[in-house]
Amino acid sequence: MDIFNTTITAGAMIIQYLSACSEFSSDAKALKAGLEWDLRALTQAQKYFSSGEFEKGNQYREPDEVALMERTAEYLNFLVHKVHKSLHKIERGDRLSHTINMTTWIARRSQIQGMAREIHEWTGRFDVRVLSLPGQVRTSISAADGGKESIRQSSIIGSGDKLQEFLALSSTAKIAGAKDILLQAPDGIIAQLKAIQDISSLPFRYGDCQVTFCSREVPAECRPGTSDFEMLVRQMGELAAALTCLDPDMDVRLLKVNYYFYHPDSNQFLFAQALPYNVHSIMTLQEYIKYDPFPGTKTTLNERLKLAYKLSESIFFLHTAGFLHKNITSRSVVILRRFTGQDEELCIPTGIDEAYLMGFDLIRGVDAKTYKEGTRNEHDNASQRNVWDFDIFQHPVRLQGDNSPRYIKAHDVYSLGVVLLELGFWQPLPTVVGLIDQGNPSHWANFLLHIAPGMRQRVGARYHRVVDWCLSLEGDHDVKNIEFMQKVLDPLEEIMNVLA
Repeated sequence: MDIFNTTITAGAMIIQYLSACSEFSSDAKALKAGLEWDLRALTQAQKYFSSGEFEKGNQYREPDEVALMERTAEYLNFLVHKVHKSLHKIERGDRLSHTINMTTWIARRSQIQGMAREIHEWTGRFDVRVLSLPGQVRTSISAADGGKESIRQSSIIGSGDKLQEFLALSSTAKIAGAKDILLQAPDGIIAQLKAIQDISSLPFRYGDCQVTFCSREVPAECRPGTSDFEMLVRQMGELAAALTCLDPDMDVRLLKVNYYFYHPDSNQFLFAQALPYNVHSIMTLQEYIKYDPFPGTKTTLNERLKLAYKLSESIFFLHTAGFLHKNITSRSVVILRRFTGQDEELCIPTGIDEAYLMGFDLIRGVDAKTYKEGTRNEHDNASQRNVWDFDIFQHPVRLQGDNSPRYIKAHDVYSLGVVLLELGFWQPLPTVVGLIDQGNPSHWANFLLHIAPGMRQRVGARYHRVVDWCLSLEGDHDVKNIEFMQKVLDPLEEIMNVLA
């Protein structure tokens, strides 16, 4: 019997044992529910890694990707042997199905629980990382049945695959999808928005759904009726249609777009992004830090580290799907406060757990045309701009106006590094950085690297190494998904888990 059939048989017998124990133990019932999906994912993944198809695919992968895949395959073999070992411990010859009672369950419970925890840590640790694995492994995990964790994982895979599929569509198909969510008569919404005036901190209800808006400003010379405007309409529609692929169950901190429309008075496109639950108020991360700065902060270190991880996870999701964000700042991160139904005077959230990455006003597909009106031009009047809102978060090579190179992943990762720097100090950037030469982006970028070690006493050396890596990226560095996992996601998760 080969290793795959052996694994399936061993897993099935353990599930059979747990089913029998479920009659007198709720622990066994719960353990069985989680272990069924974990064993299926484990078996399918190991089967692929041991196949000739995997070996054939290695010749097209980068060396670091091959090394990671091989390490993963080795660990999967270890886990499979652990399943077999646990089976032998509970089997007692051929009496597995004949001598099950409360006494034998109590004696074996800790052994099975230990095995189940390790297997679940492996499958659960995939999380958003599963998007970097071969499609065959993603498919096997996505198709598995299970509880909340498998639902989340399947929705992550499904959303990522849908985004990739959308990017691969023809222009005609993308335009058709965009038309489906374009509001043809937005006058009613526009009138309501005018009455509210400020929608930046309050949710907006349209029909049965609460939404919040992000925008894309139209260049002054790009007016309705022109060919440039029509091209922009198509591009905005493709963006909005792509972001309808997001599944709320995936719990990656990005918000699905419900619809979009052109707002002529402000000369911008507005994207209505669905809120995940009934929201009382909205605050940007920049505002939150301003109201709750270190050292008198009420925000715990665990909360800050979790936010750092969740933001990194969202960016990883976008990158694996073929998108670049292009506007990662502490103003593009919003913190939602759930509506409790009780009268509350303060609109400041009680925690930062419910934070989402927004600010999609510059987002594009990787291969789409890059617009440069969001970047700083060397001839701009610095007194008319606030570098702390946008420029300070941009890679220096992207602040050269018309000389700026094409946007790549490294520029997003650099922007993430600046946000992580602000999270680490937990003070507004102007307070941390102080005076800078606002006309010299390279100078202030070097200065951010210079002050970064000051975070160590607050968040530790490992967190500083993550920030240092992000801020040290050259403007032309090709950031691989595997590299981002190893340099950012893995260490942030390890730090978070140790503190938890």
